[in-house]
Amino acid sequence: MPPNVAIIHRVLSSGSSFSSLVGTEDGRRYVLKLSGAGSGRRALATEFVALKCARCIGLNVPNAEVLAVARNLPWQTGTDEFYEAVQRSVGLNLGVAFIAEAHDVAGTELDSLPDIFADRLAAVDALLQNVDRTRANPNILRGSAGAYWAIDFGACLLIDRLARGDTRPRTTLPPNHLLAGRRGEEAVRGLAGLIDKEVLQQTIDALPDDWLADIGLPRTELFQRLTNYLLAMNLE
Repeated sequence: MPPNVAIIHRVLSSGSSFSSLVGTEDGRRYVLKLSGAGSGRRALATEFVALKCARCIGLNVPNAEVLAVARNLPWQTGTDEFYEAVQRSVGLNLGVAFIAEAHDVAGTELDSLPDIFADRLAAVDALLQNVDRTRANPNILRGSAGAYWAIDFGACLLIDRLARGDTRPRTTLPPNHLLAGRRGEEAVRGLAGLIDKEVLQQTIDALPDDWLADIGLPRTELFQRLTNYLLAMNLE
């Protein structure tokens, strides 16, 4: 059974997304992304699969889990609008492991990213077709020990395009991506082969049924299309 959200500590983002810092009944902390806010269940499914694939490839990303939000979860923080989003999200939602004492990387710090991290990030984002990593919105954290973490993969287009039958290999980043044109993009084909089929199957199996319904593909078909795409990327 998915862990239950026991407490919402604080809201981390405004607008339509309403990411929040929560604690589960077993004491772990996550960034909770709500199915009833932002881009909905399709984005949660996209980010869940993307994070699992990125970890296989060796990019430093936080772990993702499905979390349960109960109907009787009390109002603990935030505005009326936030709590309404929580109520719309009763059921299964996305939890991304919280990285304590990390700060957003921005400005001049982006120019000093370690090459190994930047090259791997460029390749992963090219593979997953991430269109939301710009200099204004890099979605990179630096932990207290100096490690860099890539976060926020909900805008990756790979699953959406595969669901629409678009299987054309794509190995470059969009022009406004902060790493567009970086040599690391060239590694995307070889790295595709690092995504273990068993891990991919477990990931697809773990998707909640209502998330999968928003993608519009049966579980077996999504797995097959992803597997075929990764194989084609690795062979070309």
